[in-house]
Amino acid sequence: EFTRLCYNGFWFAPEMDLVRNSIDFSQKDVTGRVTLELYKGNITVKGRTSPNALYNADLASMDIEGGGASFDYNPADAQGFIRINAVRLKTYAALRAQTKDSEE
Repeated sequence: EFTRLCYNGFWFAPEMDLVRNSIDFSQKDVTGRVTLELYKGNITVKGRTSPNALYNADLASMDIEGGGASFDYNPADAQGFIRINAVRLKTYAALRAQTKDSEE
């Protein structure tokens, strides 16, 4: 949205203020260091660290038995979330199929 508004010349528009404030708010707790490599017009992220990182290898790992146990996380909890999103996606797919059939 930011790039679209910039491209169309809406830098001083109210909706651009909303987008800029949203970005500022989302980044207020972002701290850390990123190491980049620049070579022949390319940029590669070589590493990143942050004292406030949300990523936790134990929680994300499928290899560690009990991974996420210290965070009171149970993978079965995701089933309800998946089902709720599935309703929205199935409805969207049915509507698209119906629209496509009526166009033919």
